[in-house]
Amino acid sequence: MNKKVRVALAFQGGGFPAGAVAAGVVRRLVERGAFDDYDIDVFSGTSSGALVAAVCWGHKLQGTIAEAPETLRNQWLHFAWGLVPGAQAARTEQLFDSVARLNPLYGAYSENIVVPFLRYLMKEWVLTYVPVDELVSLRERAEHLPGLALGAADVQTGEVKVFSERDFSLETLLASGSLDEINGLTRIEAGPNQGVYCDGAWGTNPPLSALIGYGIDEIWFVQHVPKRRDELPQSPAERKDRKDELWQNALVERELHFIAKVNEWLASGQLANAAGTYRPVTVKTLPMLKELPACSAFVNSPSFIEEMMDYGYRQAGVFL
Repeated sequence: MNKKVRVALAFQGGGFPAGAVAAGVVRRLVERGAFDDYDIDVFSGTSSGALVAAVCWGHKLQGTIAEAPETLRNQWLHFAWGLVPGAQAARTEQLFDSVARLNPLYGAYSENIVVPFLRYLMKEWVLTYVPVDELVSLRERAEHLPGLALGAADVQTGEVKVFSERDFSLETLLASGSLDEINGLTRIEAGPNQGVYCDGAWGTNPPLSALIGYGIDEIWFVQHVPKRRDELPQSPAERKDRKDELWQNALVERELHFIAKVNEWLASGQLANAAGTYRPVTVKTLPMLKELPACSAFVNSPSFIEEMMDYGYRQAGVFL
């Protein structure tokens, strides 16, 4: 019997639409039997991608991967309240918040009341769809442990962190997956991952080069940040978004370059002594081809989330 191709699924973060696109991709893969045809056993993600990766990892650990699409659908519709119905509304709310913070009273109110409340909602949201305590307990008893890589960034040391399946906890998930400008920084008080973390997308989005240590054959990379834009950014919001996109893609290109070099070294025999540890890795990318307006990451209308899920579902045929 031919050995199944071993695959790592990597999800790039980018707010609500990135999570929704990834949810659509997973639904298509499950429906088409990809988890039966391939050994999809490693999951990577940062920010909203980390939340998707954690759901997939948890279901794979529990042996219930067929239930992952429904969990992901519920996860990304959970906050589809429509409070930010469109990109223009998101830009207006961001502008209002920036101006209002010039008032010290508003700043104190935001930091001491709004941010803690939003952080509470974030924790409840994560735990609703990722049963952390149950998964940690199961992890310690599991004969086979799926791989997990979550990207994060320590704001004080400047260190880029990649949390593995052995690091999995509510704190490490929040360190990667919570948007610090909305619900504050994440502090891990003790242990090897002690530090203060902002949104993980500023460090690695998502971890790719770390995946080659899992003995995989392919990486299926769900990219949310567009590499190319046909239109020049005009407004300040558009220019800010585009600069963020260029930064995110620079992180990705760096990791892809490293993987390509490892492939090159293996092919030339320079890593002959590591042949049992590393193998050539093929990266298949699902690019973001849809032109989203500036500040779309914060849009949470049900119709927009559904649209992004459908887009991911349709585009996932690239992998299949």
